[in-house]
Amino acid sequence: MVSAMRLATVGVSNMKQALSLFRDIMKLKVERTGPVSPSLLKAWKVKPGTKASMAILSCKGYAMGQLRLVEFTPTPTQKVRLDFGAINPDSGTDVGAKAIDFYVADPILPSVRKIEAAGYKFRSQPVKHQIGETISEECLFSGPDGVPVLIMVGHRHFPTSMRAGSPDGPFSEIPTISIVAGDLMRTRAFYSGVLGLTAVGDAETPEAYRNMVNKLTGTPDGTRIHFLLYGDPPEASGKILCVHFFNRTGKRLTGRMKPGHLGFSLLTHDASNLDDLHQKLRVFGSEIVTPPTLITDDGKPYKLMMAKGPNEEMFEFTQSVSVPSKGRARPVSKAKPKARKKPAPKKKAVKKPAAKKPEAIKKAAKKKIAKKKKR
Repeated sequence: MVSAMRLATVGVSNMKQALSLFRDIMKLKVERTGPVSPSLLKAWKVKPGTKASMAILSCKGYAMGQLRLVEFTPTPTQKVRLDFGAINPDSGTDVGAKAIDFYVADPILPSVRKIEAAGYKFRSQPVKHQIGETISEECLFSGPDGVPVLIMVGHRHFPTSMRAGSPDGPFSEIPTISIVAGDLMRTRAFYSGVLGLTAVGDAETPEAYRNMVNKLTGTPDGTRIHFLLYGDPPEASGKILCVHFFNRTGKRLTGRMKPGHLGFSLLTHDASNLDDLHQKLRVFGSEIVTPPTLITDDGKPYKLMMAKGPNEEMFEFTQSVSVPSKGRARPVSKAKPKARKKPAPKKKAVKKPAAKKPEAIKKAAKKKIAKKKKR
């Protein structure tokens, strides 16, 4: 139904500062820069009169797991999540958008030092832990405007989780983003049943590693943590990691994840059929923020729909369309066109001699009689 996550959007107050981290230090490639189109701003439901510029970055042009930085004017004050630092009204277990992740090479410490040298603070020391057969080493820092950014080494990650050759540079594309989930059953029903993504991981942190993961996530020792990982195999990047904290689950960050706020504000997935997805979301009970809408002033035309997930997630679903020179836009179908039947050959019409009129018949009869008299 939908692809892996193509874009993770982060609202920033200072584009230059954000690019100094993601482009200059992390060496991500700038794919596109420029203003956000008026129709896209309208679809995003930002305040009238708001303007924005964006920069899209990738790891060496890789299509999935790209980062879109957006700077709004006037500068927003609301943050999607603020759960670390001297002023932290939110908790790390509050339901909603959490962090964006990047792979780094082993050992992890040189990458940590690069980021620290740029003035960013880590929330924990690197933590090595195991869930099932997967072994990871991770640590979290506060990026531009406090957005949580996690870096990790995949000591033993399967091809469904880590792309071959990753990180393919100092830092990878975004292989995973994380969401704090409130209800595991409803989360499973949404990501598998509605979006059609595949659960490539579904397990609780073993007791032996629980306290280590508690330090990583900033939760009290002994807190139970369950991880649900969704993707679109064989694509390894652009996955969604839903984290559940059982009885430690905090409040819902209602209305916080959306364009126009600072931090991790939007998830973009491509859809094979936007109208079908729209219907499924309505049946599931998701809030449709923007119904399927044609966008024609943002490069190639496409249809866009925005909707909320079960954990305060904000999604942007897109579908490419073709626009004929005359007429309405048509969705681009990946199915092969049906072969047209050849028309049956037309039979040649046989011309019949024209029927003679009554006057012509009388004249011909008179001529015959006149010839007989002459004889």
